[in-house]
Amino acid sequence: MITVQNYREVLRLLHPRPVVIVVTISSSGLVNGCTVSWITPVNIDPPTIAFSLSPKRYTYKLLRESNEATINIVGIEDLEKAHYVGTVSGRDVADKLVKAGFTLTSSVKVKPPTIKEALGVLECRVVGEIEFTDHNLIICEVIHARVREELFADGTWTEEARILLHVGGNKYTSTSKHVRAEGGD
Repeated sequence: MITVQNYREVLRLLHPRPVVIVVTISSSGLVNGCTVSWITPVNIDPPTIAFSLSPKRYTYKLLRESNEATINIVGIEDLEKAHYVGTVSGRDVADKLVKAGFTLTSSVKVKPPTIKEALGVLECRVVGEIEFTDHNLIICEVIHARVREELFADGTWTEEARILLHVGGNKYTSTSKHVRAEGGD
């Protein structure tokens, strides 16, 4: 084994990670989103997730105005769109989600819209935040979730769901075939 000392490389030892587009809305109705791969479940009942977001991001500013977001899980077919959304600021490019090629649709229970092309969507309300030096951990309760019916069966993603995973930088991969461990469920 070799020693890994570069901070960014240390964290990439925990990759690949699912890619999501966090979509937010301002109090005046401006919509923005950013690509995030630092996301994790943190509680079952109520379902609660956490994701890491820099307070420098325009998405963070809008998130703090509404305290709501949609978490849009994207597939490998949307790689270029997701990468664009993660590398261009909404401060510089108005309607960047639409310019990336995504279609926005109304959410069921929150104000920020969802991405029609998403494989699955979590509609969330912010319930907490932990500040760190360059990113904050945003804690959200999931108040509504939906998924493409053909891609989710028996409580898990099917093999056909080619979820986009971030490896690091501009490198991505996707899920492949399922393998099963012996015993348990």
